[in-house]
Amino acid sequence: MTAYGIDALVADPGAFLDGRRVALLANQASLTGAGTPTLEALRAAPGVELVALLTPEHGWSGYEDDATPVADRRDPRTGLPLVSLYGPRRRPGAEVLRSFDAVVVDLQDVGVRCYTYATTVALLCEAAAATGTRVVVCDRPNPLGPRVDGPPLDPALRSFLGYLDVPFQHGMTIGALLERATRGLGVDLRVAEFDAATAPSAGGASPGPVFVPPSPGLPTLEAVRLYPGLVLLEGTNLSEGRGTTLPFQLLGAPWLEGYALAEELNRLDLPGLLLRPLTFRPRSDSHAGEVCHGVQLHVADARALRPLEVVVRVLAHLRATHDAFAWHDAAAMPWSDHPDGGQPWFEPVRGPLVDALVGDASVRRVVDGELAWDDAVAGWRADASRRTGGVARAETS
Repeated sequence: MTAYGIDALVADPGAFLDGRRVALLANQASLTGAGTPTLEALRAAPGVELVALLTPEHGWSGYEDDATPVADRRDPRTGLPLVSLYGPRRRPGAEVLRSFDAVVVDLQDVGVRCYTYATTVALLCEAAAATGTRVVVCDRPNPLGPRVDGPPLDPALRSFLGYLDVPFQHGMTIGALLERATRGLGVDLRVAEFDAATAPSAGGASPGPVFVPPSPGLPTLEAVRLYPGLVLLEGTNLSEGRGTTLPFQLLGAPWLEGYALAEELNRLDLPGLLLRPLTFRPRSDSHAGEVCHGVQLHVADARALRPLEVVVRVLAHLRATHDAFAWHDAAAMPWSDHPDGGQPWFEPVRGPLVDALVGDASVRRVVDGELAWDDAVAGWRADASRRTGGVARAETS
């Protein structure tokens, strides 16, 4: 039986909570090692008074659309308030935090900086430092393993999509990530550790006995493995498969020809991948209702796969061969007219969206032919070395 951090907490609640009134930041994908919903395990734990539920992007159900504000609600099963941290607020105010004494966090992160759950927890910790509210992070394995890839965060591009000063693919668990992010903050942070024997191997093993989708765009482990690359498509006029049954496993557009594209890309000898042509019609998101032609990306060797490099090479090929290819501007996104738009705790409202997703302009410059891939990687390593006192962690192998 896999022992997650939540298992350690419910086995000895007093060691973490000391009888405090508790809120739970989680969703319905949060389970114990035995498969019990975290909500039910915490409600049954001796001495735990659960008084509220906090929800990240995608809501308590975990299946609200991406980038769609979630309203405060009440959980019909328990009667507890559902306080959204992805709606009118991105961090809880003092009036919310003073209605309980501690927050238990049990969310499955996927090891990529622009995946928003860790940002939500970081913003929670910032607010909790001001009120003295304890935050207990129940740790879980990183499904992508310890591999590090991509650039550190450019402070000028800090936003809800790239908030923490870590590499794009950071190789850490959510507990380790938050411990690093909150150093010097003064928050009362505790991490409930998981059993290290259950940690996934590098290359993307399932972080437990079963795979539970952490969000609607990542329904399979294959999608998680491809996410560090295919998430870049959100910053382009290509479809990444949202609105189909294969999100983050497809690449297409109405102006592509699937068979020709598959042949061209397979000739690039992309490590760990096999690409096949297909036609699809997204029901929502990019090119909703339009017939798209493109490819499905199949992970043939998870250990050999380098998703960020692969997708950069694919985008560079499309940029050079198709005039229809274009970058999305953040100013055109639906959130751009929000009063908090452009604040570092909110989505960006200016500049190429792909820069905000990656946290750096170098990937776009490589695709546009302004910068060589090897020079970009060398720059990431040099930047990481400066930030870590000479110990570089930005790797691509």
